[in-house]
Amino acid sequence: MRLSADMLEIIACTILILVSVVGNVSLFYSTRKCITGRFQTSFLLIFCLVFVHLLKNLVVNVMKIVYSSGFMLDSAGCKVVHFTAALTTSLAIWFVLYFALVYHRKLYHTVHPLSKAPNLDHQGHSAKAVCALAVAGVAVYIPVLLCTTKSEHRRVGNQTDPWSPNRLYVSCFLYFGNKQMEFCYGKIFLVLIDILPLATLVFVCFWMSVLLLERKKMTYGNIWIGDDDSEIEILRGAKFSILLMWLVTPLWISHFILVYFLKDLAACVFFPAVLTALSSGFSALSPFLLMLVNYKMKLVSFCGAREEKPTPQPAEVILSPYA
Repeated sequence: MRLSADMLEIIACTILILVSVVGNVSLFYSTRKCITGRFQTSFLLIFCLVFVHLLKNLVVNVMKIVYSSGFMLDSAGCKVVHFTAALTTSLAIWFVLYFALVYHRKLYHTVHPLSKAPNLDHQGHSAKAVCALAVAGVAVYIPVLLCTTKSEHRRVGNQTDPWSPNRLYVSCFLYFGNKQMEFCYGKIFLVLIDILPLATLVFVCFWMSVLLLERKKMTYGNIWIGDDDSEIEILRGAKFSILLMWLVTPLWISHFILVYFLKDLAACVFFPAVLTALSSGFSALSPFLLMLVNYKMKLVSFCGAREEKPTPQPAEVILSPYA
């Protein structure tokens, strides 16, 4: 039995929603159990990523399922889908970059310690930075919300054909009414606000890889000293940032290339499902990467420190002058 483009996208969206909900909810509860003392920056950023990932899947992919099932596509639906998809993609990239910068700073101070111990966690500044990123993201994509519309005349192929591509990709588009604004904002600005943070993320993660290699070779008087809990948390955060970089960058680049050649590939029956997998793959897979890092580090959850049981002291200790 041959599957239509709409049916393939429904299957892809359903799988992504299930995987994302399971992964992000598990990550949320496992992280919340760690909050016994200070609310660290890593906790805040993880919660923000969980919210953004769930928003993308429960809004964008659910609406894609609705439209792919044959319901009427209206202008309001186009606006919500395009605005939410673009906003959640950028916020995920920005939050991952902020996460990487936080652990790059901690790792750098571990490898190259300062004479004065730095304050490694700035809760107040982090909360303000996260709020600023969220507000900036909404402000940046307000034109997308206002200018996205439903096409009444643009048709690609036979829209009554069950094998034709999904209506969402051929009927919704950005219309600015000004070619200069369309070029500057739609083709330049919207690309730069994602590609520049991605380039910065790649640079920061490669720098962290170098720092991890330096730290692996570190000795103190030719004696290797084991990691304490705070250093394990820093190593885990750095490795998690590097894994996220290797996941989000290829997905974004692949999605960008396919969208750029949309007119040439729109007739392919797999095209909507592939686009959905590339745009939502990061939100579905990233929670499991964190769990994988924690498993490899022999830790249960993303906690800053582990509770240590007190070592019982012997009742009598005989001291020897030759000890």
